[in-house]
Amino acid sequence: MNMLRKYWMDLGVIVAVAVCIHLVMNWSFIPDIQGILWLSFIAILFHQFEEYRCPGYFGGLFNVVIFKSEHPERYPLNTQSAMVINLIIAYLFYLLPVLFPDVIWLGLAPILMGFFQFIWHGVFANIKAKTIYNPGLFAVLFLHIPIGAWYIYHIGAQDIATATDWTLGTIYFAVAVYILIIKGNMWMKNKESQHCFSKKQLGPYAP
Repeated sequence: MNMLRKYWMDLGVIVAVAVCIHLVMNWSFIPDIQGILWLSFIAILFHQFEEYRCPGYFGGLFNVVIFKSEHPERYPLNTQSAMVINLIIAYLFYLLPVLFPDVIWLGLAPILMGFFQFIWHGVFANIKAKTIYNPGLFAVLFLHIPIGAWYIYHIGAQDIATATDWTLGTIYFAVAVYILIIKGNMWMKNKESQHCFSKKQLGPYAP
């Protein structure tokens, strides 16, 4: 578990590269909508790598800037909660639609989360930190948004999204954000946690 906790984001990049190779070699055999969802899955893996490895100081930003923590190395976000939340987001919330690409509402939810990430990283976090960049924003601008726009265009052009799909997708997205991003961090917060961020992961917010 310690190895996974330390390297889960690096494993994600390896998975992302493997999926990229698969897509390049087999794109003509993959339905367009499934290919776009694979790209969305790749986007979240690179997003997480950017947040927690390179430059990797999202933990410091989250704990210091957002929560004014007196224990930024472990509270409220720590390496255990970061791992659990992000693995669920990537390998359940983002990967499941790839396996069922014809369930449109299931694919819409992570696409909407990608757009929501711009509000979080591009607006909210930057205003709070008084910056123009924070870890995760590059992936949002250059992966989530263009891939998401492609998905929206595709389902619109193919006329395969019903009002029910949009409703269920929006509800599923909102519930996922609330449970995984908002409440998940609170449920696993622990001032006595032994799972601490390194000084590099705290970045400019290291005490």
